[in-house]
Amino acid sequence: MDYSVFLDPLSATAVSVTKKITGLELQPCERILLEPSDVASFSIRSSGGFRISLVLCAQLDVLREMARHMKRQTEVTLGDVEIYCGEYFNIICGVFLSHVNNALQTRTRFHIPCFTEGFYPARSVDTDHWYVLPFNCPYGFLEFKVRDLDKKAHDEKKQGVE
Repeated sequence: MDYSVFLDPLSATAVSVTKKITGLELQPCERILLEPSDVASFSIRSSGGFRISLVLCAQLDVLREMARHMKRQTEVTLGDVEIYCGEYFNIICGVFLSHVNNALQTRTRFHIPCFTEGFYPARSVDTDHWYVLPFNCPYGFLEFKVRDLDKKAHDEKKQGVE
C-alpha cells in the first residue's frame, strides 16, 4: 500500500486543524528524543475498511498551551489537558478519517481514544511498523504516528512466519 494515502492527509490535517483550534503553527521537523516524564500521548484504533493505530505524542508544554488556548484560561491542569487536547485529537482524527475514507472509498470508524501519561506505545514496543510525522512549534515538539495494524501480519505471512 502507498502510505502517502495516510501520511499526506494526516500532515495537512495536523497543520490546518492545529492552527485553527489552538492557534499554534506546526512546522515539520526532524524527530527528537524526548524524556518520558515530559510527554503525554493520545491513541486510537480504527476498524472497518482499514485497520490503523493513530497516536499523538507531545511534550506537556505543547499540550498545556493547546489546552490554555482552547479553554481560554491561563491555568490548566493535567485533567484539562486530557479533556481539551483529547477533543483536539478527536477533531484531527475525524477530519483525517474523512479524507482517507473518501480517497479509499471505504467505511472505517475510529474507536474511543485513550490518554496516556508518557509514551504510547512504550519505547520498548516494536516500532518498525510506525510511520512518524514530527512537528515543532514555539512550545516544543509533537509527533503523529500511524501504524497499519495489518502490515505486520502481511509481512510475516510473506516471510513464512505465523
